[in-house]
Amino acid sequence: MSKIIAIWGSPNSGKTTLSMKLAKILSKNNNVMVLCTDIITPLGVILPFVKEEDKSLGKLLEMVTLTQEDILKNLLTLKDNKNIAFLGYRQGENIASYAEYTEYRANELIVNLSHVVDYLIIDVSSVVHLNHLSKASLKLADQVIRLCGSDLRAVSYFKSTLPLLSDKSYNLNNHIKVLSKLEEIEPRAMILNHYGGIDYELTYLDEIVGQYREGLLLNALKDKKSESYNVNLEKLLSVISDEEIEAEQTNKTVKKRKEGSKKKRIAPKQLCIKIREFLSNLRRKKEKEQDDYE
Repeated sequence: MSKIIAIWGSPNSGKTTLSMKLAKILSKNNNVMVLCTDIITPLGVILPFVKEEDKSLGKLLEMVTLTQEDILKNLLTLKDNKNIAFLGYRQGENIASYAEYTEYRANELIVNLSHVVDYLIIDVSSVVHLNHLSKASLKLADQVIRLCGSDLRAVSYFKSTLPLLSDKSYNLNNHIKVLSKLEEIEPRAMILNHYGGIDYELTYLDEIVGQYREGLLLNALKDKKSESYNVNLEKLLSVISDEEIEAEQTNKTVKKRKEGSKKKRIAPKQLCIKIREFLSNLRRKKEKEQDDYE
């Protein structure tokens, strides 16, 4: 059964970074899609080495009728990881590039995307109250990770935004709250007091800054200073997924669990192959219908 994970938070809190890190780990045993809803951060910025071609989330949102074929044609896949696909806006697009879409279309798209993969990870725009797709993501998600920035601007953002999401359908009480980009020099206790409780913490890392600039967010974190980030990432992953990857015990125990999990699992058919097969079958079906008609 597929699972929808929405990652939402204050501006510049690391939503895209966390989306990419989770997608990379989950793709080892699953088919994963990352949906980027923010037009300000197009896929060309996140994946500068991947050709965007004529593919865009905006095209799907403005279509009169949404089909599985249209969805698959607008997905970006990678050569070196066949189990991940991406859907987002292209560079140069803006809010005037496409016609306005409805909340119904946003819901329809998310549901259809979740049927294609095992995990749908949604990088939710911070301007959630003005974005149908972002609102639908928070409502439809099985798990919402709320990234709380570690400065007063982030605190102010939530004080002004959370009242706009007071409807029960947003399930605010069930959000997983993560303190993000915390630096050693910052007043941790004061920040925690502002948020009234945090479930996990992800520290600020120069290594991640470098990966973002170089378009390498799918790479593993290897610096010694990144060890605590990796530990908390694994703890977070164990909560939102069915993967048995916990770092609370010894490395030996973790390794044993991973090996046991691999033996039980059947490797998924690579997502890019599934997409090609679907489109190929669809073309053959259309050709047959045309022949029968003639």
